[in-house]
Amino acid sequence: MSPSETIIAFLATSLAVMAAVIAAVPAAAQDEAPVMVKSQSGVALDEHDPNMCHEDGIGVGGYDLVSYREDGGPVRGDEQHAAEHAGLTYLFANADNRGAFLADPDRYLPAYSGFCAITLALGRVTCPEYTNFKIENDELLLFEVTGFTNGRTLWNSDTAGYRQQADDNFKLILETE
Repeated sequence: MSPSETIIAFLATSLAVMAAVIAAVPAAAQDEAPVMVKSQSGVALDEHDPNMCHEDGIGVGGYDLVSYREDGGPVRGDEQHAAEHAGLTYLFANADNRGAFLADPDRYLPAYSGFCAITLALGRVTCPEYTNFKIENDELLLFEVTGFTNGRTLWNSDTAGYRQQADDNFKLILETE
């Protein structure tokens, strides 16, 4: 095994062990544990604000939501093609993408109000890296990258399990708003 393969195997094993430990925590203890909340810069956030990850009221870091699906990956939007929706301003690369979004915003909006899907599954609310994403079950999922850990990679190790945990934790956040 090459040195890089050894490191990758070690990291994958470490992540699997960490996920198993978190999953083994009794539900009662999870209910009592505080939700840890941070942005990519480490700034404390208000997990009860569904727009907390959208700085200056600009959704998904200014990336064109339609481009996640139709242009092979996210591209930056332009203020000339802005659209307001649910209290946020979304930017689009062109008028066609803006029109597609306005015709069906629910198709393009990210799951979990744009929070990082994997950290939500693990009981934390964090803001994602907007270029780290996955379309799963026709939903846009966003993920953070922290150190050597790519949230999307961890998510892919147990999509059904993490999806259920993220869904359950997101419901708890919505209930406390």
